[in-house]
Amino acid sequence: MLIGAAIVLGSIWFRSRNALLGLGATIAAVAVSLSAARLAAPYGVPTFAQVAWLVTAVVAEVVALVFVIRRFAPHGERAVLLAILVVVGMHFLPMAPAFGPLAAVLGVVCAVNALAAVRISGYPLRAVWAIDGGLKIAVGALMWWLPLVGTAGNSAV
Repeated sequence: MLIGAAIVLGSIWFRSRNALLGLGATIAAVAVSLSAARLAAPYGVPTFAQVAWLVTAVVAEVVALVFVIRRFAPHGERAVLLAILVVVGMHFLPMAPAFGPLAAVLGVVCAVNALAAVRISGYPLRAVWAIDGGLKIAVGALMWWLPLVGTAGNSAV
């Protein structure tokens, strides 16, 4: 939710969006480091598979980002930003085994939002950015308040 909020703020102050995203990521990292154990305690120790899916998702995201930035940079800022948003969205899909099906939903809707802007040239980047952040806030809030259902480590499955 914190990164989503930073993204929404970046849609308001669009020229500062990358700095706001970096600030939001830093705050989110600190918040997670201070509260992760307490928040995860009700769910038990993550399985090896859950950790492997998370690591795979992040490594695949980094590799894909390097590729799309190089591939789309000659086509301008819009192409690069939309490609990055698709990659970031898609990296949530393999996180579903660890975080539940809402992670996959988030990934799909974020990628569809960015892909819509690829198809609709009049779809403003500022709006794409705002919607991306809003989706991350909304799904993050649902994940916060709903039980973690459908993951390998949850006894309710």
